[in-house]
Amino acid sequence: MSGFVVCPSCGTRIKAGRGHCLRCFEPLPDPDAPLKTPLSVSLGLERNTEIMIGVGAAIVAGLLALMIWRTWPVPADDEAQSASIPTTAAAPATPVAPAADAGARSAAPAAEPIAVPADPDPDLEAIRADYEQKLTASPKNADLWNKLGQVLERMGRFDDAAARFDHAVSLMPLEPVYRVNLARVSAQQGQWDRAINQYREAYRLRPRDYEILNALAGTLQKKGDDQTAVAEYQKAQRLSPTSTAASLGLATSLEKAGRIDESILEFRHYLELSPPSGDAERVKGHLALLSRGRPQVK
Repeated sequence: MSGFVVCPSCGTRIKAGRGHCLRCFEPLPDPDAPLKTPLSVSLGLERNTEIMIGVGAAIVAGLLALMIWRTWPVPADDEAQSASIPTTAAAPATPVAPAADAGARSAAPAAEPIAVPADPDPDLEAIRADYEQKLTASPKNADLWNKLGQVLERMGRFDDAAARFDHAVSLMPLEPVYRVNLARVSAQQGQWDRAINQYREAYRLRPRDYEILNALAGTLQKKGDDQTAVAEYQKAQRLSPTSTAASLGLATSLEKAGRIDESILEFRHYLELSPPSGDAERVKGHLALLSRGRPQVK
């Protein structure tokens, strides 16, 4: 047995016969046991060859990591966004109002009227086809039916648009926007009763929405039911006292209903709301004709 052994952990020479290193307390090897031959020696490799093998292994590992990174699949979006419909300036909901009241927007405004293009738009046709394709996979998606109806309305296909809006309403009867869209396209077709019923139902679902109420009053006025229109315009005024659209609509229906004195007062109130100058001049001229030969209403 040799006189000393070397601790394989800390390298301290320890007198043979001890079981543990006095410095690091690691187990000591048996001094009479044969030493393990390094792998490189057992394989007959020289030191330079050993270094080259290590470098080669590192290069292979790096190339493998690069290949995995470049071929790792990129996560797709949850759902492709639908194509947006370009917006077009629209006329106010109330037919008698020359300009919409910018200060009388509700917290959740109803859908605005959609202008119909004079010529077919290939972009709209592509959007229509896209919605049709999506509906084959999601036939119960009310929002897709509504958006398809809007596209068809912009294309001038009012019957088809009304059918899509009606289907959206049947899928989600408590969504007022779908009913407003159905009411609007029905009014464009002269289907006054259907439009009025849908506006009333939408207003029942959203009782503080000035725009729905003003559109209802304007539709009643177009139908020729000015007495009922007056009542709805007055409700709209209570929701939005500074609305020029409601004031002008009310004055017009009062005049058509033969309530001339009240209409004169309302036309004057309209002018006090500072409407656009061009509209104000027209109303002033009409008011002068209306008041001619009549006593001034105080």
